[in-house]
Amino acid sequence: MTRLMTGTLAALILGATSACTATGDAQTAELEELRSRLARLEAKEEVLNTFNQYLYSMDTGHGDDIFTTFCADAILDVPNFPGAGGDDLHFEGIDAIRPLYKPYNREPRIGGGHHSSNIAVNVHPDLARADLSAYFMTSGAGGVQGGRYEGILRNEGQGRWCWERFIITSGWGFRAKDVTRISEPVPAEKFSPWNGRPALYQPAVRNEAR
Repeated sequence: MTRLMTGTLAALILGATSACTATGDAQTAELEELRSRLARLEAKEEVLNTFNQYLYSMDTGHGDDIFTTFCADAILDVPNFPGAGGDDLHFEGIDAIRPLYKPYNREPRIGGGHHSSNIAVNVHPDLARADLSAYFMTSGAGGVQGGRYEGILRNEGQGRWCWERFIITSGWGFRAKDVTRISEPVPAEKFSPWNGRPALYQPAVRNEAR
């Protein structure tokens, strides 16, 4: 009888241990999955930082900030570029890209111009790259135009993402014959708390002392 009870008790302990191990493994796998999903969500916010920085920098006049959104070896295509007779523009490398954005390097001011919507971001599971697509509309004195932004961004580390491949496709646009201006741009430093730059996402830092 004693041997039978001992054997039964050992079986119960072994079964409980196996159950705990299985539960522990499942919890570990679930925790790793949650960490991976959180990392992708934070990476998505970092990607949106780069996209917003690109838009804000052009409209406000921070030329240097525009170029930090491109990787050094970035490829930029601008199909159906307005004012170029319908030609498709192609650039390889940041030095080749710079001249295109020269008009946007000026004294910072709040003027607006680039509007984006339907933004879709897919961060790859390995966090090395992300795909982005969005609609855009630009407005200025006497006209508007619109199209699509599409590109691939690369993770350079430390929360920095940059355009590795960027395509700006103009799909429509028109100019008005008569325009009445109702407001003028204002100096960025006079009203903007960040001198016209966007409010960027920063991950919360956990208080280790708590």
